[in-house]
Amino acid sequence: MNLYEVHTHLYGCLDEDDLNWLGSRKPPRWEIYKNSFYKLHKAYPNIEFLYQNQIFQTPKLNENQKNILRSYYVFDSSKPKNFLHFQLCFDFIIALSHTDPEELKEIALRVFHKQKEYYSEYRMMFSPKASANEFKEKTLALIEGFKETNKNPSKISKLIISLNREYPNYEWQYQILKEIQKEFPNDILVGIDFAGNEENDSPINKFDFIETVKKDKQFVLLYHVGEILGNKTPASAVRWILWAHQMGVHRIGHAVALAYDETKVANQTYIEHTKERLDHLMFLEQLYEIENQWIPIDYVKQEIERVKNHSQETIEIFYKEKELKLYLDFLNFCVEKLKRSAIIESCPTSNLAISGFSPLPFFEKHQFCVCLGADDPSIFNTSLEKEFQIAKNMVENPSYIEQIKKNNQAFCSMNLLKMIQNKKSIDS
Repeated sequence: MNLYEVHTHLYGCLDEDDLNWLGSRKPPRWEIYKNSFYKLHKAYPNIEFLYQNQIFQTPKLNENQKNILRSYYVFDSSKPKNFLHFQLCFDFIIALSHTDPEELKEIALRVFHKQKEYYSEYRMMFSPKASANEFKEKTLALIEGFKETNKNPSKISKLIISLNREYPNYEWQYQILKEIQKEFPNDILVGIDFAGNEENDSPINKFDFIETVKKDKQFVLLYHVGEILGNKTPASAVRWILWAHQMGVHRIGHAVALAYDETKVANQTYIEHTKERLDHLMFLEQLYEIENQWIPIDYVKQEIERVKNHSQETIEIFYKEKELKLYLDFLNFCVEKLKRSAIIESCPTSNLAISGFSPLPFFEKHQFCVCLGADDPSIFNTSLEKEFQIAKNMVENPSYIEQIKKNNQAFCSMNLLKMIQNKKSIDS
């Protein structure tokens, strides 16, 4: 069966030769990488070592030079598993890039030439500092690059634009993408996505926006959510996943939080924003009112009053006794809702690196509809083919992996968009 890649980021596919080309064409913006490195290590990186080894100064790297370059941007699996280590690797790539039109066209072609899958959709996010004109110019440059790739009939590449999560950026960025589709009709740009740091970005804040996207039926809507806990409890992270699905997101990225079962949360203490805690309790109160009698409403109301009287910005939640049972019952409630119709993109190696575990066995246990992706294959030293091999060792039933392969094809953005525009049910 031909492989379909549904979750990968364009610049996360760049290898040493691509990065050497980037670093040689324009001066790198090293302050981006240095700041990220200092945030993590409280020290500054040795950038001069790259130049001492003639990297960015020769058109073709030898194996030693490639290994040196890899040490800066390939995720070190021996390091602590967290998002900051991954971000440092990606920030090295960002520091080398300028995302001008010439670069974007070249990168689209370079990545496509290395593409091993029959079908792959690539996500790209531009700097939130980009003006409206720059955003449009960059998007058009990528489309031009992808037009060249699609002249090759042996494989297909599609483009997903990841919008900046901050309001009002995503609003005007979306309007520009709609204008582009109207001015330059094509089947290359097929979807929009929300990616990057999900802190303080509850999907509920984008309710009206998601409604608009669904009504327009111009793009598939993807959403990274529940990848990491950050400043949330597992309960709030699971609630965000539920909200994203209930609002009509077509595919959910990662959703690792769903696998925070009793073995991971019992007797743990979590710190979250007081407002987020209150939002969760109020949501539970609303659920109780629509006949969800499993909710201990007296306890929830007591907690609401306690949180309302809490004067600090953050609050501690202990997952013991009543709180633990409340969370596990809520998790089961959400799992039952989501497994019926949610489509989840899972990236085993990425999840292992950032979260320390893969939720795939949990998804198999509850028979979720899952697609598989390599996320940032160069950073994680993987490929979609490797991800399927890794996944096969994680699950009990090999037939689940075969079903995932079919899901990747059936629910790729190209096919989802056709379903949406033909007014067919995605669930059918």
